[in-house]
Amino acid sequence: MAYGGGGPEVAPVSRRLGGAVLQAYALVERPGIRMIGEISPPTRPVWRDALGQLARRSDHVCFLEMSAITFVDVAGAADLARTAQSLHGKRRLVLEQPPPELERILHMFWPDLRTIEVAA
Repeated sequence: MAYGGGGPEVAPVSRRLGGAVLQAYALVERPGIRMIGEISPPTRPVWRDALGQLARRSDHVCFLEMSAITFVDVAGAADLARTAQSLHGKRRLVLEQPPPELERILHMFWPDLRTIEVAA
């Protein structure tokens, strides 16, 4: 049984183009998504779909488990920032174990973005 019921569940999605793979799985124990692979132009549709599903949830906190992400480009970070900026009220996204470059990109270009929290 999925957590909460705050929105649609993410079906396992995978995309492989030009060697790049990104997979998205719904988290069972809390509201959110686990991402596996790389976030780059060939995998952008899967990334944007996953972020859109998180944004449509009604949970106050949604988790994005990223320990298995091997690469995030700046455009992927921008997609994440735009999603976080679109959240209303006290909603936020918690990034769990994001790749170091994602934290650096977010701090560099969106230093005042309060709707994203990074958990170790």
